[in-house]
Amino acid sequence: MFDHVNLTNAYVMLNSTRYPMVDYNVSFQSHKFAKLYSDAASFRSKFYNMDELVSNPNIKPLDYKSLYPIFVFNVSKQSERLKTQVTDIQVKATFGTNVPANTQAYAVVISDRLLLFQSHGSKMTVVM
Repeated sequence: MFDHVNLTNAYVMLNSTRYPMVDYNVSFQSHKFAKLYSDAASFRSKFYNMDELVSNPNIKPLDYKSLYPIFVFNVSKQSERLKTQVTDIQVKATFGTNVPANTQAYAVVISDRLLLFQSHGSKMTVVM
């Protein structure tokens, strides 16, 4: 399923700070997605502070590749400056070829602050 979009890298920008700092260098076609898989598989144990044996999602790497290509960007280790101001959030992705028409991507933002988002078509802003 995910082979056809040829993703090579993805990251999040919070204002001018990038997460993760190092490129993923992904190739789903060549089965090079171990870091993305590891980040997604360990999300529950890290977020809920649970033992990995209990919180393991039991998703095999090939199932992750074809059925559940979920990318987790942990931005919890950000500076205090970003936590107290309005933050510009951008999800960036690089592809080896043009992405097919009508391809959709979704973002889930988990925050300890109550936020109201407003969409203007291609851009989403926070309404205070």
